[in-house]
Amino acid sequence: MRAGVPIFVLLSTTLAGCFTVRSTGSFTYTRVDAASYARLLADSTARVLVDVRTPGEHAKGHLPGAINRSYLSFRYGRLVRDLDRSTLVLLYCHTCHRSPLAARRMKRMGFRRVVDLDGGLQRWPGPITTAP
Repeated sequence: MRAGVPIFVLLSTTLAGCFTVRSTGSFTYTRVDAASYARLLADSTARVLVDVRTPGEHAKGHLPGAINRSYLSFRYGRLVRDLDRSTLVLLYCHTCHRSPLAARRMKRMGFRRVVDLDGGLQRWPGPITTAP
């Protein structure tokens, strides 16, 4: 039983680090509340709205105008590589666990401005579009 404790500690500290995304001089990452996110959606014309949930989750409901680029896809890098790296990217997932990881991956790919919805779609008070 004691042999499992170091493995648990190592695993938990490794996973805790997975959710940390920091801004740098060439990359800005911000997690904002729903009201600020809604303002960015309304005020920004040069932006792309990305739902990083699975296609099934996206089909059940998503923010109007969102494109689906599932972070859990093995092809995530290919799915987002055609997006403009200098354009504001607004990310969201369901609970804000996948979107920080997606932001970190985008940072490594050279994206400059990424904003994440704090709390994810579950905290979004605005309209949600469902697939026909």
